[in-house]
This record gives sequence, structure tokens and C-alpha cells, in this order.
Amino acid sequence: MTTQELVTELKSVTYDLMSLLERETTGLRTLAPAEFEQFVSEKSALSMQYEQLVVKLRGRGDELRSMPEEERAELRELQAEFQEMARRNMIALQAAKATNERMVQAIVRAVNDKSKEECTTYNRSAKTGKASLGGYGRTINKPGGAYSVNETL
Repeated sequence: MTTQELVTELKSVTYDLMSLLERETTGLRTLAPAEFEQFVSEKSALSMQYEQLVVKLRGRGDELRSMPEEERAELRELQAEFQEMARRNMIALQAAKATNERMVQAIVRAVNDKSKEECTTYNRSAKTGKASLGGYGRTINKPGGAYSVNETL
């Protein structure tokens, strides 16, 4: 494959990768898990192809330097645009990850708070108490007053 063909293919892969990153960044809030997995697979394949082409072209520095200045300038601009888009995509992914982690922590706190309020246990001496989680998920009985209900059947 000639250097010119490699440059053309690198441009094509870069445009495909940029388009994918833009769609992923835009759709991050509405993507279903299956769609997100599809983006990850496509991004991985395109990134590997991109990296292989860049490595091949780096080995042909003399030939690249002999290419017309317009083409080299276009390639530099495309690479700068790609780097910016990749940076924006990374920021969006990090923000989504942080948001998901905060949401999970809020759910865990709410469940723990609710379970502490409403969960009643009995200890060996038939006293009631509220359960809370101790170390390693053990329940700890907190002492409370025992009561009995007088029922006649």
C-alpha cells in the first residue's frame, strides 16, 4: 500500500471514528445498554484500525514530507479536530460515569436509611430492636422494649 493510500485510509477511518464519537457523545443520555455496547465495539475496532494506520505512516516520514503541503495541512487539521472531539467524548463519558456513581450511592443510602427505620428484629430474649448492618453484612440487634399482644381466638 502506498503512502498516499495509507493517508486516504487514515482520513476515512478518522472521519468514521469522529462520527461515532459525536453520535456517542450526543446520545449518551438516551442510549440503551445494548446500543452503548455497540458503540464500544465499533469504537474499539475503529481505534485499533486508526492506531495501525498511524504507526505505518510514522514509519514513512520521508514520504509524508514529500507529499504536497495542502494534503499535509489537511491531515494535521483533521488530526487536531479528531483530538478535540476525542477529548469532548472523554469528558462526557467521565461525567456520565460520575453521575451514575452518585445515583447508585444515593440509592444505597436511601435503602440503608429506609431499612434502619422499618426493619424490626427479635433477639434471644424476645426483645425487639431495629436491625442495622454491621461489619461484613452481619445484622446487629439494637435493644428495644419487648411487647406482647393479647389475642383470643
